[in-house]
Amino acid sequence: MRIAFIGGGNMAKAIIAGLLKHGHNGQNILVCAPTQATRNGIVDQFNVRVHQDNSAAVAFADVIIIAVKPFVVPLVCEDIAPMMSALSEDKLVISIAAGVKHATISKKLGHSNRVICSMPNLPTAIGKGLTGMYTATQTDELDIKIADALMNAVGDTVWLKDEKQMSTIVATAGSSPAYFFLFLEAMEKAAINQGLPKQTATKAVLQSAMGAISMAASSQLDFASLRRQVTSPKGTTEQAILAFQHGELDELVANAMDSAADRARELSLG
Repeated sequence: MRIAFIGGGNMAKAIIAGLLKHGHNGQNILVCAPTQATRNGIVDQFNVRVHQDNSAAVAFADVIIIAVKPFVVPLVCEDIAPMMSALSEDKLVISIAAGVKHATISKKLGHSNRVICSMPNLPTAIGKGLTGMYTATQTDELDIKIADALMNAVGDTVWLKDEKQMSTIVATAGSSPAYFFLFLEAMEKAAINQGLPKQTATKAVLQSAMGAISMAASSQLDFASLRRQVTSPKGTTEQAILAFQHGELDELVANAMDSAADRARELSLG
């Protein structure tokens, strides 16, 4: 399968790295990028094909992944639409741009039925991502399987029945790595203030977080049950949990996620 990327930014690079790691032939990957520096960097890093013209993606690929900034997506679609319409069959187009609606892309491509919208998050860069995906009900099942396989090269996927849920995916997965980084940062600061050297504090916080996530991922128990397992009555953990609850952590998290989802809706195009 030949895959073309329009755009050569960080997310495109993350997906390319995942595809190559899973055995995809680099000569069956094309990246279209406007600047020579970007193209040279991609060749040096991945040894894949490059081109400066977006129309090359249409001529080359079975699947076109649009990996540009959201406000550029309609322009890219308008750019490649004439060549797409000249073909006997549409190419499968996958957008990884946040906020650009399925109907917008389909319309700009001449009402194509082979369009899938996706929202990958930052851990995609290390193959641990979560990608929210949406497509119209008339999309062929084979196209869905192809898109799912491509994004599984860089993590896991969830398919949404309602495109409106994409804003919640942004709040739950797209933005959430920053939430965890913020929490880790706060724990590190507290440990340092209590007297630990920075290196020790960082190691203690980071290793504990990785251990907790690994336990949650491998356990049959829900998060609340896991929390209760390590919260002995009148113990140290209970005191910390009570402090979080008195600070209304649930409400704070809910407000933060509502703010992220609201902003995602505001930025949505189309």
